[in-house]
Amino acid sequence: MAAMRLADDTRGRVPFALLGVLLLVSSATFSGALSGQSLVTDQRVDVSMDRATAQVDATVRSAVRDAARDAAANPVTKPANTTVGRVLSANNTFHDYLRLRIALETKSRLESISAGRNGVRAGASLPNVSNEPSLQALLARVSIESRENGTLLVATVENISVEATREGRVVASDPVTSTVSVRTPILAIHEKTETFERRLDANALDGGTLDATVTTALWTSAWARGWGQYSGLPIENVVSNEHAALATNAGVLLTEQQTFGTTDRDARGAMGRAAVQAGARAMLSRSGIPVAPEMANALPDPNQAEAPSPTVPANRTISVSAGTAADAAFVSLLDGNGGLSIADLSEDAYRADVVVVTDVITVADTAGTSSSLGPEWELVETHTESESSVTTLPTHLPTGTDESFVADAGSRLVSETTTTTRTWRMGNETLTTQQHSNTTHRVDIAVVVEPRTLPGPARPINPVFESGGALRSENLGEAKAESDDIVSTHGGFDGLARDALESDVALERSVSATPPTDIEPWIRADLYALHQRVKNRTVTVPAQKIAAGEVNPAGKLAASIRADRSELVAAPDTYDGVADRARIAARAAYIDRLLSALDNRANQTARATNATESTAQDAGIESLSAAVEGARDARSTLESAPNNDVQKVSSEIQYIPDADPMYLSLSGLDGSTMPAVGTDATYHPLVARNTNLFTLPYGDATDTVLSPIFGSSRRVPLRVAASALLAADSTLAETGPNETLQTRRDNLEIALTRAMAPTREAARETLKSHTDLTLTERRAALTDGLGRWPNRAHRALAIANGSAARAIAIEVAGEGTTEADILELRLTNAFREARQTPGATVPQRLTNRTVQTTRTMRQDVLAEAATNVVMNATEDAVSNKLNETLEKRLGKSFKRVPAGMPVAPVPGYWYATVNVWDVELKGEFAQFRVHARGDTESLTYARDGSAVDLDWDSDGESERVGHGERIDFETRVPIVVAVPPTGIGVGDIDGNADERSEGWAGGPGCEIPSDCRIV
Repeated sequence: MAAMRLADDTRGRVPFALLGVLLLVSSATFSGALSGQSLVTDQRVDVSMDRATAQVDATVRSAVRDAARDAAANPVTKPANTTVGRVLSANNTFHDYLRLRIALETKSRLESISAGRNGVRAGASLPNVSNEPSLQALLARVSIESRENGTLLVATVENISVEATREGRVVASDPVTSTVSVRTPILAIHEKTETFERRLDANALDGGTLDATVTTALWTSAWARGWGQYSGLPIENVVSNEHAALATNAGVLLTEQQTFGTTDRDARGAMGRAAVQAGARAMLSRSGIPVAPEMANALPDPNQAEAPSPTVPANRTISVSAGTAADAAFVSLLDGNGGLSIADLSEDAYRADVVVVTDVITVADTAGTSSSLGPEWELVETHTESESSVTTLPTHLPTGTDESFVADAGSRLVSETTTTTRTWRMGNETLTTQQHSNTTHRVDIAVVVEPRTLPGPARPINPVFESGGALRSENLGEAKAESDDIVSTHGGFDGLARDALESDVALERSVSATPPTDIEPWIRADLYALHQRVKNRTVTVPAQKIAAGEVNPAGKLAASIRADRSELVAAPDTYDGVADRARIAARAAYIDRLLSALDNRANQTARATNATESTAQDAGIESLSAAVEGARDARSTLESAPNNDVQKVSSEIQYIPDADPMYLSLSGLDGSTMPAVGTDATYHPLVARNTNLFTLPYGDATDTVLSPIFGSSRRVPLRVAASALLAADSTLAETGPNETLQTRRDNLEIALTRAMAPTREAARETLKSHTDLTLTERRAALTDGLGRWPNRAHRALAIANGSAARAIAIEVAGEGTTEADILELRLTNAFREARQTPGATVPQRLTNRTVQTTRTMRQDVLAEAATNVVMNATEDAVSNKLNETLEKRLGKSFKRVPAGMPVAPVPGYWYATVNVWDVELKGEFAQFRVHARGDTESLTYARDGSAVDLDWDSDGESERVGHGERIDFETRVPIVVAVPPTGIGVGDIDGNADERSEGWAGGPGCEIPSDCRIV
């Protein structure tokens, strides 16, 4: 069958015209069902809807861009308690605020969309809002997303209604969701500012760059200046608020560098100028704070005059020696104070007990049997006879005598036969019976010499009963003679053996021999050599560990000596005679006394440390050890963090911080100079309080710490009063007469003279007891010895530091003699004991009043010198010139006034001087701007505390949304510094123990709150 072409095949076909009619009718019917209009398609509606929809994205994009710019210029970070403020979440306020801005701006701009054709108009809109739920619903339509490190803002607005109307009736409506991408760094700039604020306010361990910087800078400065003060540099204020302000601004710049990649250029220059004015140009460099090259240019070269003395060790360690504890132990053993003396030990070494010791062992025991008689027999008489024989056996020592000194010994076998005769009677008849028993005993006998117990290990003595050994003494020959007498007077060992069977009581006699005449000088010389060796025993500990109370120097020293006790006592395996045992006993007794003294000091140190810790806690400091650990953590944080540890968003974008004020100063600023502050206000961008806990002469905090040791008598030792008197004398000599200071120093001198009386009496008694001088000679020695210091204050210091003891000893025994050395130790010990009495102290009130007046005069001179220097020198020369002037005019008195808290304060000796500072800082920027410049739209984000109002419901009245909080922060740095003993110690000696900046009471910000922020 031939194939048919499709064109020729008409089977089952629907005519094309009919198909067209069906399609047309169906379309018109469907369209009419949707619109309620006619079934005829209106192309005007479609065109209008398409044109309106096409404008939505552009409108949303424009709205997002403007909303971002407005949100940056007037950010809200704290919502208000209003209808519009309550729709913003507390935890994500700015993001919600930006969404709200986008929603309202989009709603407003959509109203301008209009597209139409031939009577059909199309537009776009979002629902009107009139209350909080409707506003919340509007906000829910908007979502935002940050991309490309915050430089691209993707915003989505859902359910935008696009409607077409004709003759006032809606003929078409479509919901449209618009998602647009806008090149704006709004989210990046906000997040960076939030990161910046967090780093300002967080502690070092939580990423707080400011805290780490301030802590590191102030600790480094305090330790450098504190040790410089200790070594004699003219430093009155170890930790000052000016240093705290400089460190704070350095921390701000470093935080800017790490967060934004750059710093405020104006602030860099301001900080450099402030560093010069504060006289602390080396502080940041010495702290090792990492700074960007552009920051480094703002810091001038370190001021060499500020550097500590080259004799101060860089690693800040303190060496603690046995020192005066060894001296006191030696003197007490010489004189028997609180225990045995060398003479007592020597005598006891030649005393012993002679004791007869026996062991009785029954070898054999044979008892005979008695005759058995009936009950009618009566025993009328019993007679016993014994016969014994003694046989010598090889000597065997009794039990327990192996380590004793046996003068003589013997062993015997004692055989004893006993016959018992009994007489019996029954009526007129008499009968006699006998019973025989044989007993054999072994008796071991030793005559033991037991020397008196002495300190030191038990060792054999050779020789012990014969003459010889050290000093060729008789040793315990008297004990051997006593032993021989006991044996001979008891019938020899045969008699002693028989006696041992009759009685359990041991024979004991005490003997005492006369020590050699030269034994005491010999032992004393050996002991003095040991004393000199032990006196120089030291342990070196980190100064920060002492400051933190993490180490007890006395306890550590005691542990070191205790571990070497056997080596220091140096007992031989066998004593070279009794004199050698006495020598070792003296060494052991000396070490024991030294350890006891160090243990007591360790307990005093622990008590003082606990009291210091309590005082610090009362001041709000968690603990001293936590403070030290915090400083270590802060330095570690700075050393481990790069200069800019925030990922850069783009090499083409720069985030430039711009702070107002550019330098956070402690002085109040005129509000008219800052746009964000009212013209009538005084603005305090930074406030500080710096409290020095331990000021000397003793104040309340020091009294609290010392009361467990000295009681609460509110008196000061000779050293402190003498230093205060010298400071007053120097000030009067260098500044001219002053009636108030002169009167107070005279009263202090009278009290100091009285306080030295007990020490003079102690010296007189020492010379009387330990020299052969006559009364006249003793008086002359004291007069000549103390006469080397005609000034009473210097004489009191000489008594306190040991110089007076040395001078008197030389007057008596001559230079370079052992006798002078030993007498010096006795005098030093006597002075120390005398200074522990209340009569050898000075009233605190007299001392403090003298020091306060001295400080006032010094401050007057300081102000005068500063004025003269500023008037006659360039800015760069001010600091050096001022130091030169002060050193010239007040150089001596700078080094007189003591400060600090002595650790383990034994009168005349302490291990270290510690002081504590509590630095509190609060800061606020009146306005903090960040400018974004680069390949995106330029944007400025500003936080100045301004309130933000919006007309969210289009009623013509704006309502408070919230405000953009100012960038503020708080940080607190506890500082503890420890320096070696002696010297003036460490502390602020300018008379201002509680240093507060002028705005501290009100905190950072404005003195007039109503003018503080733009509202």
